[in-house]
Amino acid sequence: MNSTKIYLDNAATTHPKPEEVYLAADRVFRQGGSPGRSAHELALLASRQVFECRVKLAQFLKVKNPERLVFTPGCTYGINMVLQRFPFAQGDLVLVSALEHNAVMRCLDHLRREKGIIVEQVPYKEGTILDPQLLKSLLEQKKPRLCAFLEASNVTGEMLDLRSVATICHQAQVPLLVDAAQSAGAFHESLDLEGISFWSAPAHKGLYGMAGLGILYVSPLASLDPLISGGTGSFSEGLDMPPAFPDRLEPGTLSAVAIAALSAGVDFVSAKGRDYLAEHERILCSSLIDFLSAFSRIKYYAKIERRVGLLSFFVDGLDSGYVAQVLDQQYGICVRAGLHCAASAHRTLGTLNGGLVRVSFSAFNTKEELNVLFNALEQIVEASK
Repeated sequence: MNSTKIYLDNAATTHPKPEEVYLAADRVFRQGGSPGRSAHELALLASRQVFECRVKLAQFLKVKNPERLVFTPGCTYGINMVLQRFPFAQGDLVLVSALEHNAVMRCLDHLRREKGIIVEQVPYKEGTILDPQLLKSLLEQKKPRLCAFLEASNVTGEMLDLRSVATICHQAQVPLLVDAAQSAGAFHESLDLEGISFWSAPAHKGLYGMAGLGILYVSPLASLDPLISGGTGSFSEGLDMPPAFPDRLEPGTLSAVAIAALSAGVDFVSAKGRDYLAEHERILCSSLIDFLSAFSRIKYYAKIERRVGLLSFFVDGLDSGYVAQVLDQQYGICVRAGLHCAASAHRTLGTLNGGLVRVSFSAFNTKEELNVLFNALEQIVEASK
């Protein structure tokens, strides 16, 4: 990592990674061996490492059946696996939140055009994304085929009351797909919680692994056909994909390197403690909120206690892209500006035209780094008077 840079774009991908993540990836990359493809020593070693990571994830996510955790090429891919293969019929309704990411919205819009499904938003409720009681009413009235909700917003940091939402969906017998891109590794309920049918997360954010790997949970009460087909190293005599999980949804050679990095990332989060990491990021967010509150020209989203470690804001009269560019080029501070691949969220917040500047934290950010950001923002606001 460039020591002159202050990295505050962890909602895009955490950086730097724990040293043990780098070491694990390097070791397995040099080790060789293709998991599930041969019976020689190196292949068996790679297979065992994949198996051990899956079991470790199951313990971490409180999943009873590790085989229901499927490795995917990423969180977006996992979401598409569910939506593209869900047995929709023309006219089926899908309920989404008003803050959904394009990983969900673009796929659903494709299905709207191709299959004639209907997509409706549950009205936004500040602090909890949506009102569980309103959701209960909508499920009774509209009888949707599927609900697809993010667990935490990548724009506002707000968190869904997942336990309440899952319980309501379970009672209404409506499957629930959870986008855990911003929440995996931090706050979460047990994935065996009644009502969660599908749950998709990336390895490279709160789990401190590598990009290019995701985890998809498929409840034992849910079924899912493969999105693509190919070799699995099992049942090779047949042309159908194997019926058993996880092989059924894991065609092609798994990335043993990325899985090793994820395994080390989970160890890091477990050793530090999820509560500790969440509190560390919450404290940094609170300090940022206190600082921004002193400026009449700065508006931020949203002042809430229960949140993931990110905060978005705009400076009145300044384009968000300009603010981010100045922070990067003049002060060496990396943030993200614009629409954050979540136009629906910005449309809901009324920030679609100019977007927002997003600051997002990880375990490695410090109060000293935040003070550098404060000084930079003070100078940017002062210079723009």
